[in-house]
Amino acid sequence: MPVRAALFSYFELTDLPRLLSAIDSSGMPAETRVHVGTYGVNADASSLIRSSRGGRYAPMFKAHERTAAWERRHLTRQEEPLVSRRFSGRVPDDPDLLRLSAAQRTGWGIELGRRYRDLIRHSRQAGIVVDSWQLDELGTELAGGQGRLYREFVRGILQGITFGRRELGDREGKGWVWATRRALRLASLTLDRELTAFWHQLNRASFRLVGEEFPDFVGDPARAARAWADGQRALAAGGPVRRALAGRYVAGMTPGNRIGHGYGGNVGGLSRAEVNRWRNGYVSERARLGVAGFGEFHFTLENSRTTVMQDAARAVASGMSVL
Repeated sequence: MPVRAALFSYFELTDLPRLLSAIDSSGMPAETRVHVGTYGVNADASSLIRSSRGGRYAPMFKAHERTAAWERRHLTRQEEPLVSRRFSGRVPDDPDLLRLSAAQRTGWGIELGRRYRDLIRHSRQAGIVVDSWQLDELGTELAGGQGRLYREFVRGILQGITFGRRELGDREGKGWVWATRRALRLASLTLDRELTAFWHQLNRASFRLVGEEFPDFVGDPARAARAWADGQRALAAGGPVRRALAGRYVAGMTPGNRIGHGYGGNVGGLSRAEVNRWRNGYVSERARLGVAGFGEFHFTLENSRTTVMQDAARAVASGMSVL
């Protein structure tokens, strides 16, 4: 990849200085762009991240959980007359959203993505540096019984956050898209019109596609790495658009001390040294298999300890050093 980039996501703002210190002391290759962000836009977070070596600010936005952006759009008095009033109100709840036509459902997704770009645009106008964005996430529901309906909505979000509102001067801006393992395995399905549109929009939106690789820290780490690479393999076995996404795939891991919540990790009570050996073995094998980068998600609660941050950051740095 012409740009080397790593990712660190989801933390409490009070813990950010310690996370950045852990990254700075990790041995991260000097040319690596280190994107860091948690939910929402914050001026102090941007300043801290941008002052660290290689730091890029990439705030996170939710694809499925309702936030203030779902309730109404937030435009200035100068912007309002320039934007169509269609889709200006509250994004419908899931049951109603899923009963809409495909065009309406996608339209609401586009509007929500544009509302996220509204926040980015207003933040930049206020002097806050926002380098990129993260979308959390392509969830398992995209591969469920109503998967097509959810994919239409999320495809709209991806379009809206990527292109924003052209009438307000927004330009195309790619970001980091998090994806569950189950959602990525959709890549093995035969294409139809809807899936073709989905993969094309995801490809257009993604600076990097981050696969959520959250294994239990048990057994052979190399074997676990090969198993959790199945989403990337499904992409790589597809057509040119899916192969392009496979080439921008980042292994998204989690520090492992916060367990019991779908994040895998140190379920067997390993010592710190044993956890590090397991994680390093996993990272080494993922690097050998081929990825575009590494990331870590969820530096809260037990994962917010300084030693945990340091160990996770060193693992990412070691992976980035051999790509």
